Parts: sequence; C-alpha cells; structure tokens
Amino acid sequence: MKFARVVGNLVATQKVKGLDGVKWLMVQPLNAQRQPDGEIYVAADATNQAGMDELVFVIASKEAAFALPISFVPVDAAIVGIVDDVDDRPLYDEKSVEWKIFIGQLSKI
Repeated sequence: MKFARVVGNLVATQKVKGLDGVKWLMVQPLNAQRQPDGEIYVAADATNQAGMDELVFVIASKEAAFALPISFVPVDAAIVGIVDDVDDRPLYDEKSVEWKIFIGQLSKI
C-alpha cells in the first residue's frame, strides 16, 4: 500500500465487463515525505469517492482486483482509501517528561 495524490480523471469509452461504473483516476505516487516519486499512472477508484488533489492509499497487482465489487477484473492499481490526516510525530519523544516517567515505571516491574 502506498500514498498517492489524485492528479486527474480518465474517461473510458469502453470497459471490460465487470468494470462498468468504476471511476478511473490518474494518481501521482508519493514517497514517505509525500513528495512525487515516480510516474503518474491510472488507478481504479474502489472507494468511488476520491477526487482531485486528495491523498489516497493505492494497492497494486493482484490485490487491486480484489478491492473492486467484482473480483478478478483486469486491474493493476486500485485506490482503497482516502487519507484524512497524517501524523508525522515520532512514536515517542525521548526528551519528553511523560516518556521518562513511563520508562521509569516499566523498570520497576
């Protein structure tokens, strides 16, 4: 699963049976700092809710086909989630007073 940003829409005049009603979006893959990382590609919107400039989760390969209403359709990438917020804070802050108290309590066990 990777972060991507929706950068456009794709209109398909013909679709394989099983993909009727599936929305196609152009996505820009992102690295861990959410900066562009790689070529823009097409992904099926399994959420059916993603829109322009939204941060999304994309899965690829065989798992992408499983995310759609009809399994085993020819899909290489699918949007499976819309990201509301990203918390970039470290898991713990070693300078934090609360963290030192917590570690002190663990050492007494």
